[in-house]
Parts: sequence; C-alpha cells; structure tokens
Amino acid sequence: MRIDCEVHAFRREARRAAPIIDGSVDQLGGAARDCAITGLVLVQPAFLSGDATELFAQASQARMPLRLIPPLVQPLAPEVLEEWGQSGAAGLALTLDDPDPLTESLGAAVQLGLHLEVSGGIEGRERLAELLLADGHRLVFRSFGLADCGRDPAWDPRLERLLALTKGANAWVKLSGIGSVPYGWAQAAAGRMLEELGPKQLLCGSEWPHVTVAHAYAPSYVETLEWLEGLVTDEDARERILGETSAALYGFP
Repeated sequence: MRIDCEVHAFRREARRAAPIIDGSVDQLGGAARDCAITGLVLVQPAFLSGDATELFAQASQARMPLRLIPPLVQPLAPEVLEEWGQSGAAGLALTLDDPDPLTESLGAAVQLGLHLEVSGGIEGRERLAELLLADGHRLVFRSFGLADCGRDPAWDPRLERLLALTKGANAWVKLSGIGSVPYGWAQAAAGRMLEELGPKQLLCGSEWPHVTVAHAYAPSYVETLEWLEGLVTDEDARERILGETSAALYGFP
C-alpha cells in the first residue's frame, strides 16, 4: 500500500476557513487514487474543534481503505473510545497543553491500542512525552514535531531534543506542513530525521485539502506528493515511509 497519513474530509457547508474547496471524501479519494495512493488517514481539521461527528460521517462514505484520528479534547468514557476504535479510529489527536483531565481517557487509549498524535510541537513538553512513552503510549509528532521552524535545523537544539526523545522509541515524526513550513527548512530537517531515525520512524501527510487562512495558495494533491519527493529523494526510503511504516502503525493490511 501507499498511504497518506494526514488528510481532511468535510462537507463544503462545514468549512469555516479559506480557501473555498470541495472537502468531500469522494473528491479526496479521487485525487489520491490518481496519485497511486491506496490508503488514507483522516485527521479532523482544526475548524471542526472537538466534535468528531463530521469525521465519522465522511468516513462512512469512503470507497477506499481509511483509518481515522478523531480529536481528544475532553475526557471521554472508555466505551466511547472503544466505539471509535470499532469504527476505524487508529489513534487520537491532542495537544500536550493540559493532559491531566484526560488521564482516564489516555489510560483507556493504551488498553484499546490507540496511539496519540501530538500537535503544537513538544518544546517544553519533553518530560511529559517521556512519561507517556513510559506508560506504553505510542506517539506521533505532527508537522515535524516542532511548533515553529524559524531556526536552522543544523543547529536547532529543539530538533536535537526531539531526535533524542524519539530515536528507538515507540514514536514517529510526520513530515507534513506544505504551505506553512518553508521548503528549505523542511528539506534540511527531513534530511536530519532520515539520518537519525530512518524511514521506519517517519510518516508523511499531505494535509490535503488545505483549509487554513495562512495558506497563500491551495496546492493540488499532486503538488503535495511532489513536495514529499523533494524532501525524501531516495525512492526506497520514500516508499517505505508511504508503505510498510505507515501500514504497520495504522493497521492497514
């Protein structure tokens, strides 16, 4: 399989951010198939907040293999998380800003085999990430694992701490952020991550279609994959990231 590990799906009337774009799962699936992508991971876009209704509704209409990452923003009963898992959820999206109220839900997530996808970077949260890993959680750090990309990856101490935390652990870093992460920075950071972590701990996500106002343009689906090719020029490494690494984490056959 070739898997895109972060895409969005939503009804046009649910969209609350520019650009105006068809976010239906049919449109998404068609674009993915045209690029030889055979599996998708739906992550709820931020403008839908913590209500996962739209995410599961879109997934029910899909005609290609999917896994879902619904948001965990408030405590949820284990029964709800179990139902989500039975409906295609492979993990939960959250920040590490204030996880204490989520302790019971996080414990249930471990028991159910749901990993955690962390946004907002880990700066200042490394100790908490270490504790989650020690408790048996599997962690995915979205958008290169850093909150911003204003420093040169060659000497950025935050990147060094991220690599030290993830190397050899049950942790992955997602190469994503086209349109918001400067291309030169992304190339340098991806090179460091390939060198230190290898393709077995890297994922990629197109984040397509792009819905945030910060995007000056709306890249096509083809452009998002060309962006990845520029970051990971070695074809074998790129296919491992898209294939076996992603399939193993998200439970694709």
